[in-house]
Amino acid sequence: MMTIYCEYGLIGRSLAFEENVYISFSSSGFIKRVSHIPPRRVDEEYASCLVMPGLINAHTHIGDSFFKEVGFNFTVEELVAPPYGLKHRLLDAASEKDIKDGIRWAAMEMLYSGTTTFADFREGGVWGALIMRRALEDIPIKYLILGRDHTNTADLLRVCDGVGLPSTTIYSDEELRRMREECKMMDAMIAVHASETKDERERSIREHGVSDVVRALSVLDADLLVHLTHASDEELALVSGRGVACCPRANAYLGVGIPPVEKMVEVGVKVCLGTDNVMINSPDLFREMDFLGKAVRARSGVGALDAKSILKMVTVNPAEALNLNSGWIERGRSADLVIIDFEAPNVKPVHHPYQVLVHRVKSENVTCVYVNGVKAYEK
Repeated sequence: MMTIYCEYGLIGRSLAFEENVYISFSSSGFIKRVSHIPPRRVDEEYASCLVMPGLINAHTHIGDSFFKEVGFNFTVEELVAPPYGLKHRLLDAASEKDIKDGIRWAAMEMLYSGTTTFADFREGGVWGALIMRRALEDIPIKYLILGRDHTNTADLLRVCDGVGLPSTTIYSDEELRRMREECKMMDAMIAVHASETKDERERSIREHGVSDVVRALSVLDADLLVHLTHASDEELALVSGRGVACCPRANAYLGVGIPPVEKMVEVGVKVCLGTDNVMINSPDLFREMDFLGKAVRARSGVGALDAKSILKMVTVNPAEALNLNSGWIERGRSADLVIIDFEAPNVKPVHHPYQVLVHRVKSENVTCVYVNGVKAYEK
């Protein structure tokens, strides 16, 4: 068993800020003890540091990492709409080495900035999923692959953790029901983009009689919805209790708006944060939290969304939405931990730890990352 000491910590599902924290974990990677009482042996001491749960990135597309900023002045449809958006054309023309290198770079950037798990929407069917697994063989980061191939869902689910659909609009009700049943049979996750743009929403209403959000819930029965940037208040109420992965920086980059996160929180949605396509956005959740907090204040006022709620969007909420045994520090949960330097010039003095973590901490302040109780990164 290994024990670490940190001067500060965010402990339990409530992310309570506590001082003088000792965390012990087993060789199998599970937390065995969380205490303020020193044990007989301490293996690592992190003075002037805070330990927090490993961050969870709820929505990425890391396969396009090898062409960062290529589509800066493109609309969302021109850039990522399948099958002829710029992203898909570049992926079709890319070598396997280019794609694998990009995946590795993105995974390392996430790990170095405190992310221990990510959920990726993976294009390319079975082949695309296998490329990702090969690319990450020697990088100690956890991930879920949510693939897409509606013609052969059963084969896809042999190498993926679930499906990650670009939209409900391009599928018939029959196709959505079939994918739903195959996923439920395999106990696989169902995730789908919905209402990222006004046009996407209006197309669904025009072609199917209801919005894409309604179809994602009533026909597909999705476990995780992505974006909901233009969902109505009535639809947000329907999503209450489910996970929604919001990507505010990516939405802003593409000029499609900022998701109504404060309204989602109000009605009980499990809001999670994702960084979306690496080609347009860095997979750094500290930057995501900072941007979201300020964007919501600009739109809805200073009291609309507190910093602890934002921290839960990269820890507790995605752990629950993605059914992970991580997300908070507690006996029996995975020892996925991030150590933050609270003595760094951009951090101290710390008057309000939650606000500091959301608005001041940068990836360069990540001192050490543990994944399943093993050091995955040390500065």
